[in-house]
Order: sequence, then C-alpha cells, then structure tokens
Amino acid sequence: MKYWLHIWRLHMFVFFLFACGEKKETPKGKKLAQVGNQELFFIEVKSAMPNKMNSQDSTEFVERYIDNWIRKQLLYQKAEKEVKIDEQELQKRLDEYRFALLTHEFEKQYVAKKFSDTITEQEIKDFYEKNKQEFELRQNIVKAIFIKVAKNEKDNETIKKIMLSEKSEDRNELVRFCNEKAISYYLQDTLWVDFDELTKLTPFESIPNKVNFLKNNKISQMQDGEFSYILAIKDYKISEQISPLEFVRERIRSMILNQRKTLLIKQLEDELYKEAQKNKSFQIFK
Repeated sequence: MKYWLHIWRLHMFVFFLFACGEKKETPKGKKLAQVGNQELFFIEVKSAMPNKMNSQDSTEFVERYIDNWIRKQLLYQKAEKEVKIDEQELQKRLDEYRFALLTHEFEKQYVAKKFSDTITEQEIKDFYEKNKQEFELRQNIVKAIFIKVAKNEKDNETIKKIMLSEKSEDRNELVRFCNEKAISYYLQDTLWVDFDELTKLTPFESIPNKVNFLKNNKISQMQDGEFSYILAIKDYKISEQISPLEFVRERIRSMILNQRKTLLIKQLEDELYKEAQKNKSFQIFK
C-alpha cells in the first residue's frame, strides 16, 4: 500500500511541476533537491527530459535524474573534502582544457565552412601511385564466388562447371540455383574480399597453407556434417603484396580528406600568424 501511495504522490508531483513549475517566483522554477549549498531546480530537469514522454515515463525520468544528481553531488563534495590537490595545478589543467576545447571548436567550425570533400578519380589514382608501399596487404584477398548448400544436393557438380563462366546464361543459372537451393551464398566476384572473412566458420577456415591453396585451386569443395561449401576463385592477392586500388579506395579517400583538413588548419595558423606579425600583435623576447 505504501509503495502505490509513493507512486501516486510522485505522479502528482511531476504533474504539478509541469503544470505550475515555471510560474514560481524563482526564474529557475521549483527547487527539487539540495545537497549542501548545491541546488537542483525544475528547469534543469525539464531541459534534459526527452520530448513526448508519457506520465509514467516522466515520473521515472524525474526520479532517476534527482537520484543521479544527488549521488554525483555527494561524490563531488566528498572529493572536495578528501582530495588534496594543488589549486595552481588544478587551474592549470582547467586552463589547458578550456584552451583545447575552444581551439578545437573553432577549427571544427572553420573546416566546416572551408572544407571540400569532393575527390576526383584521378586524385585517388595519383595518391595510390605515390604511396603504394603504404598499401601492403595484411591478409589474403580474393575475387570469388562462395556457395553453401545441403550435403546431398544433386546439382553441385553441374553448378561447379559454370561458376567461373562469363556467359550470361550461365550466370543466370547460377543465380537461379543460389536463390532456390543455397543455404547462403556470395556472388560479388568483381569485388576484392578478405579470404578469411569469406570462409569464416567453414572447413576452408582450417586449411593449413592458404597461400598454396590459393595458388593451386580455382574451384574446390569441402564438407562438414551437414553441408557442402563450394568456392570458385577468380583472382587472388597474397598477404604482403601491394593491395589493388579497388580494395583500398575508401581508405585512400579518408587519407586524402584527413590531409586536406590538416593542411587547412595549417593554412589557418599561418594566416593568423602573418596577420598578427603584420599588426605587431605579439612579441618575442630574447
């Protein structure tokens, strides 16, 4: 009985706050809690509350917010009493944080106004050619088709014969087979993909020498208790070879964009320095 009475009172309290809270004399609204000299007002809770909350959710939100606020204030006030900290060191850290926060925000706003994220295909190719050694593969990659079917599937041998075919009718037949009979499949054989990711959780995962396997097998099939796994490899690249451009295209885009941002910030710093130098806004003492 006491529990339901508590819930009813809390519901009424929240309703009262939203109905009347901002009409109180204090501009902050009704005071909800106090720990030492720190006070929590209704306006702070309301500003943090998501829109369109029903009565039950509002009640729970207010209750949680007040409870969390009290806990944080108690912890902070205990820390103030117990922790011995050099005030100068504390102020230094606060100044450094404020400096970093303001400069970061200014740089972000400046970049947002000046930055262009348009990258041409030629820029990507040029970057790739100039920095090829940075794109050494860390894994084996393939262009391949991979199909998982029931172990007793009768058409497996027929499908294996057309998996590497370039004929449109064979491709259509392969797609039809996969849609009708495959447990799962991967047909994007024009894209480079991580070999280990493609064959994860299949018998191919346990191949001892994957480099030799890739070099010596175009089409292969392995089985476990229930399924057959058919793999057709159209092309491959071995770990430590230079990655194909297609495989690192998005990585190159990110690298170019990061370079542009860095250059833009450097140009901003140089412009500010030259302007200040011209206006004699700083001095260097020797």
